[in-house]
Amino acid sequence: MNIFILEDNLFQQQRLERIVKFLTLKHQIRYKSLFSTAKPDHLLAQIDLTANHHIYFLDLEINNEAHKGLSVAKEIRKKDPYGTIVFVTTHSELAPTTFAYRVAALDFIEKDLAEEQFILKVEQCLLIADKHRTIPVCKDNFSFENKYASFQIPFSDILYFETIEIAHKIRLKTKSKVIGFYAELKEIEQYDDRLFRCHRAFVVNLANVRSIDKKNKLVLFDHDESCLVSRRLQKEMITKLEALSRKELIKDSN
Repeated sequence: MNIFILEDNLFQQQRLERIVKFLTLKHQIRYKSLFSTAKPDHLLAQIDLTANHHIYFLDLEINNEAHKGLSVAKEIRKKDPYGTIVFVTTHSELAPTTFAYRVAALDFIEKDLAEEQFILKVEQCLLIADKHRTIPVCKDNFSFENKYASFQIPFSDILYFETIEIAHKIRLKTKSKVIGFYAELKEIEQYDDRLFRCHRAFVVNLANVRSIDKKNKLVLFDHDESCLVSRRLQKEMITKLEALSRKELIKDSN
């Protein structure tokens, strides 16, 4: 889990940071990083789903724009549909407006609450987010955890995994995003029968393969996505695709 704070008032930003650090230590809540900023673009650029169920504390008014926090929340939902969003603001009158944006906020915390109540509200949100961290995002999900990364993602979203120039770093390409994390491809290919090492640098999700371009040695997915397949592994991959297709037909007929 990562913790994000969007607040353009330095005093309030430091106040919330201090409270979050105290509470995570008190409850031994594990998190990868705590990122605070006054700039929405900086926050959105930092979202990295190497850990799932991030929590976001968002000020509603940024640089005198009363609804800026809501706009940021909508962008967060596109990148992180399972994240926990909490609005922290002095504009309590805007609480009903948050529902119109359909961002599924967990809470709406007023900055001018008594300190004890403010801390209690933040504490409750952190504990809920921490609990969600261990709940599968769907019944059929890819759950990965090693000493470098921990995340879950619906298996149906996965296209392929690939090695990159950085040693031991993997790039996961999904239907909607790219996730970077440290691991070995040999770890990945053993997780599920639908994962196949089609090339020294690629592991594909067979369930999302559209076809194989034998001439150009490419695995093709929807939306013009593709990756390499080695010539010597093409036949084995076709056999596995056919077996998976038969398995799905049998499941659908039952």
